[in-house]
Order: sequence, then structure tokens, then C-alpha cells
Amino acid sequence: MNQSSILDMAYWFLEWGFSIIPLEPKGKRPIIKWQEFQKRKPTKAEILEWFEHRENNIGIVTGSISGITVLDCDSTEAEALARKMGLPTTLTVKTGRGRHFYFKYEPGTRNFQKRDDLPGIDLRSDGGYVVAPPSVHPNGSTYEFEENE
Repeated sequence: MNQSSILDMAYWFLEWGFSIIPLEPKGKRPIIKWQEFQKRKPTKAEILEWFEHRENNIGIVTGSISGITVLDCDSTEAEALARKMGLPTTLTVKTGRGRHFYFKYEPGTRNFQKRDDLPGIDLRSDGGYVVAPPSVHPNGSTYEFEENE
């Protein structure tokens, strides 16, 4: 990943109304205390500080601040289960192990993970975040937007 593309994408996400945070390079953990960015979006100066000449990944804070909820399917089996349950066509990101499906935020939606009835499926909304393109997964693959068929 080149640093100018990560900085450009960070600005692009901000222009689209998303609250973003810096994550560790090739990782998923925030490198800042990120809770305040559930209530406010970062400034352009903060984005410049976080992403210029650095290899940090980008996180998008989910929920009301960014207007999105993301369904995270961590395997082809999880994705097949979601599709069987009626997963609609939506903005999709290929991740290191599966896909993220982006949806318009619905008030009151909260995170969940490791549900017995939804193996490999997590939901990120208020109180959560997802890794965003063009970040690099710990396994070396790049998060990428996909064309819907």
C-alpha cells in the first residue's frame, strides 16, 4: 500500500461523511483512543497526522456517526449462510478472510459477534468499527471494494 493512496482514501472517506480512525499497520487495532470519534469526525489535520508518511490502516467507525452498519462474514460458509438468509446486494469489501457488507444505519443497531446461530458472522454498528480499503490485513492481503454482479 502506498502512503499517498491511504491518505487520499482517508480524505475520501471523510468527504463521504464517515468518521475514521488510524489502525496499526497491517493490523486491526486502533493506535489512538478512538471513542471520541464515535461522537465527532476527525479534522483534516488529524487525518494528515495519522496517515501522511505512515503505513497505518484505516478504520471506519460504524453506527450513527458514519451512517452505516456493516455485516462481517469471516468465511465463505458465513457468507453462504447470510445469502441463504436473504442478504441483499449492497456495497461490498473483500477482506483478508471474507467480506464486509455495508448497509445504511438503522437507529438502535448494536454490535454482535460469536453468536451460535450465526457462526462466522459479526455485526458492527454503534460502538464498533471496521477495517477499510486499502488497508492491509495481517495475512498480507489488501481490503478492496468489489463490483456487485
